[in-house]
Amino acid sequence: MPEMNSLYNPARLEADHAPFITAYYYKQWDGFRMSFHSHDSVEIMYVISGDCVVETEREVIALRKGDFVLLDAGVRHRLLVDKGRPCRMLNAEFGFIDAGAGHPSVRALTADSPALTALLAAADPAIVLRDPHDVYQTLRSLVTELDSGHAERSCMAQLLLGQLLVQIARLAQLKRGGAVAQTSRYVREAAEYIRQHYDTDLQVKEVADAVHLHPTYLQRIFKAGMGRSLVDYLTEIRMEKAKMLLARTDIPITSIADYIGLNSRQYFSMLFRKMTGVTPIEYRRGAEASYYPPSVFENGQREAESESG
Repeated sequence: MPEMNSLYNPARLEADHAPFITAYYYKQWDGFRMSFHSHDSVEIMYVISGDCVVETEREVIALRKGDFVLLDAGVRHRLLVDKGRPCRMLNAEFGFIDAGAGHPSVRALTADSPALTALLAAADPAIVLRDPHDVYQTLRSLVTELDSGHAERSCMAQLLLGQLLVQIARLAQLKRGGAVAQTSRYVREAAEYIRQHYDTDLQVKEVADAVHLHPTYLQRIFKAGMGRSLVDYLTEIRMEKAKMLLARTDIPITSIADYIGLNSRQYFSMLFRKMTGVTPIEYRRGAEASYYPPSVFENGQREAESESG
């Protein structure tokens, strides 16, 4: 049975097998020494607070807050927690079933994730990783969905579990890459933060604080990794969002500057023309001509805006 449920069973890439949760629980341990044992399912042991030790027959793994270990099915292990040093954990176990409609199979996930393909090829029985917060958020959302009682919770849970596997695979890939990968991770996290906060008065220091780096160092590695400065990247993101809003919504041009984090309509218009070669109103008119049927204009359903926009 453990071999059948192994994450690294070759059948994962030959048939449409979807992961599904078999067990999950929160537990705070204090002064606990577990006996060696194994599971028929793959297990994720995530440390929410405190510290502990997980022993396998091959290694001793020290874990602290934010660390987690992915143990393959059949791997013998035990948990050790010192008395007076409580450790709170979230554990989840999963096996595999034939994928149904809307349930992502491992094979389908690997088609779009080189990191997951590499993880399966490595076939490490115990993978120890440090979480930048993404994994815990997904793991917690997964558990919350399973407890929700919603009719579609099974489908949602499997989608979240597929996302979780890809996130773990990416972290494992970064770990294998060493220092270069760590720098790449900071750049990726900074870019993601920008994409999520471009609508605010975003400053370099805020982005640096979010990824726990000095602003000067972040700007240096960001430019090296992305081929442009952090400020230029922010501007590009804002202009791409502005083009989408101009082409696909009826939001007044006078308001779009606020939607993309610029507090000046005039500055937005100047910047947009510099980046695209046309004014916002010219861009919207061109987009309307290609995106909307003629009847839309004939019926006067689109908002008329002045050339000064």
